[in-house]
Amino acid sequence: MVPTTQQMLDNVNIAINASMTGNAVKSYTLVDGRKLERFSLDELLSLRNKLKKEIAGTRIRTTYVKFGNVEL
Repeated sequence: MVPTTQQMLDNVNIAINASMTGNAVKSYTLVDGRKLERFSLDELLSLRNKLKKEIAGTRIRTTYVKFGNVEL
């Protein structure tokens, strides 16, 4: 199942929090020699901004305008 944009944003926020509190490892090597790397904090912040913009673009926006008395 593909996560929604909001779910991805929630996960990115969790990763940012883990990174900032020292609960995340940037990279490590597995026993078989493969190396795994995580996103950097800059990459996570950039992704968060992109996801926020995407979510904001899907919301319905209504603009109200009030005109004062116009003399003709």
